[in-house]
Amino acid sequence: MKDTGRRHNLVENGDFSKGLKGWRVENWHGNFTAKAESKEMNFEIQKPGKDSWSLQFCSDVSLKKDEAYIFAMKAKADSPRTLNVNIKKNTEKYLPYANGRIIDLSTDWQEYKWKFTMKEDDDAAALLSFDMGGNALGWSLKDVSLKIATGDDFGRSYRGRIQKNSGYFNAPNEPWELRFYSLDGKLRRTLDRGNGGEGMRAYPRIDKSGVIVVKEVKD
Repeated sequence: MKDTGRRHNLVENGDFSKGLKGWRVENWHGNFTAKAESKEMNFEIQKPGKDSWSLQFCSDVSLKKDEAYIFAMKAKADSPRTLNVNIKKNTEKYLPYANGRIIDLSTDWQEYKWKFTMKEDDDAAALLSFDMGGNALGWSLKDVSLKIATGDDFGRSYRGRIQKNSGYFNAPNEPWELRFYSLDGKLRRTLDRGNGGEGMRAYPRIDKSGVIVVKEVKD
């Protein structure tokens, strides 16, 4: 018997059929509005602020350690622009769990999808955040999902569905290491490290299959 529960969408109201239920509009250093219509969310930005995190559209998701996930979304913009997408610890340390992406939006609907493995402890209230500050162009979002990966997913590559500006992570405020794991969970090597607060950094290119994870370094 198939485990259909593993294909359950962990994002509450990911199709926006219930309006803003399960989502938060966070205006930190600017102002934007979010309006749901026909199962899509449309964003109008009045004051973009200086940084991408100045304006955030957020929801909470529950993640389990060592579980693999598939994140997917569809988006477009009034004119081409970039968008930051992160799944991270909801604290000032903003430890990234899911290899945060900077994606390119076009004026046509595009699907964006990637796979990641949770390497930190269980987090029942991880933050899914769409950071849209620093740019006044409006955009739209639909079909947001986060599902536990199944056997078929492990043989697929989603790299081609991510736009050219993807592959960045936001370095935590605390000391960190960028680690490369094999697909069976064994640490292969440490790719990069820092003392914290370095901002957005690019992932290095790897020619072997595996998982790249940002880990806090604890004393």
